Amino acid sequence: MFLYDVVTPAEVEEMFSLPEGSVRRDLRRSKFRQSEIRKSGATWLITLREAKRVYSEYEDKIQVKKDWDWVKNYVDSELNPVLEEEIADFLDGAPFDRIYELYWDGIEGIGIEDEGEYLSFVEWFYRFKESAEEWKDRL
Repeated sequence: MFLYDVVTPAEVEEMFSLPEGSVRRDLRRSKFRQSEIRKSGATWLITLREAKRVYSEYEDKIQVKKDWDWVKNYVDSELNPVLEEEIADFLDGAPFDRIYELYWDGIEGIGIEDEGEYLSFVEWFYRFKESAEEWKDRL
């Protein structure tokens, strides 16, 4: 994540023509994924992809490679302490490396040869987690 990939609530409101205060309201209502926001002093910082997801139904896709080292390095580059904790909770005692295997399976499942477009790791993880929770609820 780069410095220019984060925005403030005021920037989000301007970007999406939202009424003043609506992003702070949505922060209080937990509309944002906790791993995609953080407070710096008195200012909230939101990843641009998260702002797009919440306010324009953006689907974060990236060019991926069907290469184990690429997958591991890419996933590692997306991790932050909050996301790591969510993943550990989701894995419920399974080795953390299992998350790399699961994302690899997702990439492999789309049938790409060398490179193709697939969900970013963060987008994939939250969707995968949600579908796993729905499946558990049905049992």
